[in-house]
Amino acid sequence: MIGTLPQLSRRQQFLRYWLPVIAYGALMLALSTWPIRIRHAPFPYYDKVFHFFEYAVFALLWYRALRMTTGLSLYGRGWPGIVTFFVCFIFGAGDELYQTFTSFRAVDIYDFAADAAGAFAVITVAVLKGLITRP
Repeated sequence: MIGTLPQLSRRQQFLRYWLPVIAYGALMLALSTWPIRIRHAPFPYYDKVFHFFEYAVFALLWYRALRMTTGLSLYGRGWPGIVTFFVCFIFGAGDELYQTFTSFRAVDIYDFAADAAGAFAVITVAVLKGLITRP
């Protein structure tokens, strides 16, 4: 048909949608192991802002992958968002738990709250505005 995009193979779908999710998640875990110490904060609560945007990007990648490669949207517009939030919530909790075993890092419930807030915010906007649609 004229005007339609060709179907992607499973390999192309993986490379385009899921590889960024995996790479970003691995980067997040790597950052959790580094003993980061900032002597002079650029502004108050800068780390919470960083957590917010870190998980906003992670959620957007997850949401995009789920919308484009699964049939979750068939059950309702919000299902990819619900699954994405659940995954980000669990990943954030696991990340904070992981930091208890890492030198120079500590668990912070406010970091976890910022993680969840970032994921929730971007999912809400994506679902309500229909930012990511299937071709």
